Amino acid sequence: MEKAFYEIVDHTADVGIRVHGRDLPEVFEKAALAFYDLMVGLDAVERRQSREVSVEAQALDEVLVQWLDELLYLFEVEGFLGKAVRVALSPSWRLTATVDGETFDPDRHRVKLLYKAVTYHKASVAFAHGLWSAQVIFDI
Repeated sequence: MEKAFYEIVDHTADVGIRVHGRDLPEVFEKAALAFYDLMVGLDAVERRQSREVSVEAQALDEVLVQWLDELLYLFEVEGFLGKAVRVALSPSWRLTATVDGETFDPDRHRVKLLYKAVTYHKASVAFAHGLWSAQVIFDI
């Protein structure tokens, strides 16, 4: 199975995503959108509210996991679902983002997949052949 902007990474009892982009902000934006698309489907989410998110780590794979973990936290605590994402990434690996979306509505949103956690297992962010790519596995 493949979406237009991400690939599903099959993993025993878990699921993962792989995304590619011209630069790091694009890769982190696509990872967030894939996260939400797998969970509820982006088509069902509307842009009604915004959330500011900031994470920082010592390495890019850690930034990726912390970034998606923060999005999972927003969903678990506030029921917030993203639809559009704007990411900035500093050279010190500090990611700041604005996520536009809305609060989960059981009448309009059908949960396709619930994540237990974002894992470091096989998490990677790398540059090769002129493109950045990222991969992460979710515990489901």
